[in-house]
Parts: sequence; structure tokens; C-alpha cells
Amino acid sequence: MSSTVIMVIVGMVAIYGGIFYFMQLKKKKQAEMFLNTDFRSEMNNAGTYKNNFLNGELSFIPKQMEGKSIDAFNYANINYTTKDSIKDGLKDSLKGMATLGTVRYHTVQTPKYLILSGADLHLLDTDTDGEISAHLVFDAARLQASTIAEIPLEGMIKAFAKQKGDNVKAYRISLATDDSYIELIIFSALLFTYANVGVSTFSLNVQKNIEEIVIANDFLKKLGERYPNLKVSGLLAY
Repeated sequence: MSSTVIMVIVGMVAIYGGIFYFMQLKKKKQAEMFLNTDFRSEMNNAGTYKNNFLNGELSFIPKQMEGKSIDAFNYANINYTTKDSIKDGLKDSLKGMATLGTVRYHTVQTPKYLILSGADLHLLDTDTDGEISAHLVFDAARLQASTIAEIPLEGMIKAFAKQKGDNVKAYRISLATDDSYIELIIFSALLFTYANVGVSTFSLNVQKNIEEIVIANDFLKKLGERYPNLKVSGLLAY
């Protein structure tokens, strides 16, 4: 092995080692800042944080709501299990075989958004291009027939929740429809799971992470105030 190759390898190891060390320092700093943050006090800034997102990266939500109030919002994920993943993998394989391998299929989970507007809860779904593909509205009658329950932090759910600190909780919300329920997983932080297309789930921007926790807690608090059957415990606001 030439000296040039050895120098390149040593250089790459040094670079990756430096990046790893930097990431560990940032994570440590983030954990310390979370511990020193008065989240109950931060809840007073929920309105400001919400507007920052709606005027910035989530500006498509006000456009979709067409003038309706946006009292609170949260991210949502379908209740997607390992069994579902295997099932989708088999379906994708069969679709690919049908094209003699000329087309590869890969089922992905796309971002979903819950918006509380007055007595209604809006569910926005997106396609793989990030465009709104469905807009469902759950009125008071349906929300009164819906349920929510905290779920244990296990597997991938735990891995994603821990990205926003040690106190993030996960919930399964079952929204009533005419025929059955739409089951979604939501968190007490703005979180998407299962590597959704085009969405970053992890950030070392501590302030942004704090804002995402406050916004999600504000959503859960207001939802529970309007519908006691959808109230959860252990929020920052209580």
C-alpha cells in the first residue's frame, strides 16, 4: 500500500472521527440545555412559536386552511408496525415482478398534519412530492366518539421520541369515521417516524427542538380542553 493511500485513509479517519466527536458534543450540549429549560414557562410562548412555523416551513398549512383558524397543530404518523412493513415489502415485490423487474416499488410513509380549528380537527395527508393529497375534517360528533391513549416507548417509537429528549411521550389517537377509525401515532413533540420522505426528524438546533416540544404540548392541551375524552396527562402545561 502506497504512502499516498495510507495518508488518504488516515485523513478520512481523522475527518470522520472529528465529525463524530463534534456530534457527541452537540448532543451533550442539547441534553444539558433541555435540563436547564423551564418548559412550563416556555408554554407561554406557544403562540409565537406556532406562528413562526406557520409563516415559515409550514406556510402551506394556512393556504390549505383557507382562512379557517389554526388554534394548534401537531405532526402525525400512521400506526405502522413491523408486520405492516413486511406486508408492504411483499406487495412491492409482487408489483415489481409484474413489471418483470423494470420498475421497483417502495412503499413510503408520508408526512401528515393535525390542525385544531375551532371545534373541528383537520387531517392533512401528503404525497411523495410533499403536496397535499387528502384533507379530512372531523367534527365535534366524530371527535366525541374518538379515543386517545399513551403508548409505551418501544423500538422505533422510542428511538424517534428520544431525539427530542427524555420526557417526550407517544400516543395512539383513533379518529372516528362513518365506518371505523383512523389510527395515528402522535407525540408530545413535532415528530415524524419511519424516515418520511423529505423530512428531517433530527436537529441539533436546541431552540427549534424546544419550540417543537412546546407546539405539540399546546396541541394536546387544547385538544383535551375541548374534548375531555381526548385529554392526556403528564403534559408540560399541567
